[in-house]
Amino acid sequence: MDDKLDCKACGTIQMDIPDNPKESTPIYCSNCGAFLGEWGELQDDFYRQARGIEAFDLRDGNIIKK
Repeated sequence: MDDKLDCKACGTIQMDIPDNPKESTPIYCSNCGAFLGEWGELQDDFYRQARGIEAFDLRDGNIIKK
């Protein structure tokens, strides 16, 4: 996974996602606190990258290996 999902400040893919986020909810890196993007953008980016790959899913802000 790459592009919007990784933190440009620290290089991790760890998102601090509040309960019941809306499309416009700001999401921050849970490792260093850097702004990653809005929840809708991050979900769209994940599904764009994972298109056709059945091994991963995005659930409650976590990338889950199926």
